[in-house]
Amino acid sequence: MSWVPDTQEVAARRRRGAGLLRAHGGEHDPLDVVVLSSFNVDFLPPLLADAYDRAGLAARISTGEFGRVEQAMLDPGSELNAGERDEVLLVVAAEDALAPLYDGVPLSANVADRLVADRLEGLGAAVDVLLERQPRATVRLCTLPGPAAAPHVLAHADAARGQVAVERWLDGVRALEGRSPRVSVVDLAWAVGSGGSARLRDPRLWYVARMRLGLSGLGLLAELVHRHVLADRAAPRKVLALDLDDTVWGGVVGEVGVGGLAVGGEGVGLAFQDLQRRLLALQSSGVLLVACSKNEEEDALAAFERHPDMVLRVEHLAARRVNWQDKATNLRELADELNLGLSSFVFLDDNPVERAWVAEALPEVLAPEMPADPVDRPAWLAEAPWFARRGVTEVDTGRTQSYRAEVGRRGTRSQSSSHEEFLRSLEQVVTIAEVDDITVERAAQLCQKTNQFNVTTRRDSIGDVAAMVVDPACDVLIVSVADRFGDSGTTGVAMLRTRDGVAEIENMLLSCRVLGRGVEDALLHHVAGRARDRGARQLVGRFVPSERNHQAAGFYSRHGFADQGGGVWSLGLRDGLPAAPAHVIVREPAHA
Repeated sequence: MSWVPDTQEVAARRRRGAGLLRAHGGEHDPLDVVVLSSFNVDFLPPLLADAYDRAGLAARISTGEFGRVEQAMLDPGSELNAGERDEVLLVVAAEDALAPLYDGVPLSANVADRLVADRLEGLGAAVDVLLERQPRATVRLCTLPGPAAAPHVLAHADAARGQVAVERWLDGVRALEGRSPRVSVVDLAWAVGSGGSARLRDPRLWYVARMRLGLSGLGLLAELVHRHVLADRAAPRKVLALDLDDTVWGGVVGEVGVGGLAVGGEGVGLAFQDLQRRLLALQSSGVLLVACSKNEEEDALAAFERHPDMVLRVEHLAARRVNWQDKATNLRELADELNLGLSSFVFLDDNPVERAWVAEALPEVLAPEMPADPVDRPAWLAEAPWFARRGVTEVDTGRTQSYRAEVGRRGTRSQSSSHEEFLRSLEQVVTIAEVDDITVERAAQLCQKTNQFNVTTRRDSIGDVAAMVVDPACDVLIVSVADRFGDSGTTGVAMLRTRDGVAEIENMLLSCRVLGRGVEDALLHHVAGRARDRGARQLVGRFVPSERNHQAAGFYSRHGFADQGGGVWSLGLRDGLPAAPAHVIVREPAHA
């Protein structure tokens, strides 16, 4: 696992993290992160501070008394419950949770099963209490690779070995992720995998300071947390732009022809095919693949369509620029076509000159250095953190098709005699539903990554959204859009809080894919209606400008809101609601 930091790198990150902890100690807005562990993790906070910082987040890290994980969650007077936390990391070793298994006296299979079941029931109940007492917190459950109780017993299924009990414990901890969208499993045991866990531990630290993980193990744990935080709280990259020759396939198609390309078979051709499989896996999970290549388009399309071992096909590409323009120009055009910012792009090219030019001309685009040897590239891409995500939704799986459908809409737009005629021809249906346990993850995902139409650019986490969902004063709505070209999926969120006759729009955001089609106007009309139904006489909205949300700048003024200063806008509801566009049909699910 090449992304596991070595000892020197871990030491450097600890030093850097220690400085960050000192710097953030006086800040008012860093994430409040608490670590509860069954063993001593005193070396972990600076590594976590570095991990959060590399995800673009300041964090204040504290640790509870080790060995008292469940007690801290269950005790309303514990230090954990003395304040409102943003994240809680639970690190429980199998040796501690299943201590009787390691006492030297073998347990029968039945006794071991009961032990595991009891410990999982206790941990699950404590997590439920924690979720209730900390309604904003994301709970990260860590699995640690657990040693066999009697490793000299070689049979996996033998009760004396204890391995079956440990594996059931790990699977049970993983299953706790289903308790709530706010529970995330940091699967250190899986990450270590077949490589073994011996190098992650330092027996001297255990005997001297009761530390079950050495520096390498703590470094790996912090790196896994970093990737989970990226997925939950950072704006993810959305587009992978691909050079073709010697990147997607081996050889230059214009010189060697389709038959001369290295794809599939054995040797380096198999490595290129495996890379394509990695690319297809990313595309299937919602990453947009685009081609950005200096080539004759006819030659490149022939390679995709005619080579029998090509895994990646033209239909997997959301867009393409295959020509002789410089690649920075092509990337700008691709960003315009997809209506996405350049900061959403990662650019893969085997040529260091091309990477250097893109990095200089378009610093927002990430142009990482690829391994020189193609056989190293599939594993390198698999371990890259740029597209980390908690899970894959239906919207993710259909994203490429959705963007290709947008090309069809633009074609219709160009043929329509007026914009109004084009909008009527779309036959748009907007579904506005209340966010629930099923859609809370998608709502948080939209909060993290929506930039252009986002009135506050507030980055609400799953915990933040879930807390509003259960707040009786709040309406949290999620928006889906479909038209005659296809289903655009869930594309927007609105958050409304009503109290004392005033309803405040805490945030409203909409994917750039459906902007300018009246969806935002229909959503505002619906939100205003909700506010009036709750007895509000005034609707208030805030606009917080950022570098990228210019499209939302005039939204409130365009709908008759009065400027109150300081980014605050207000609208009286006694005289009616903001106008609803006639060309948009709004529906609410029957259960809403």
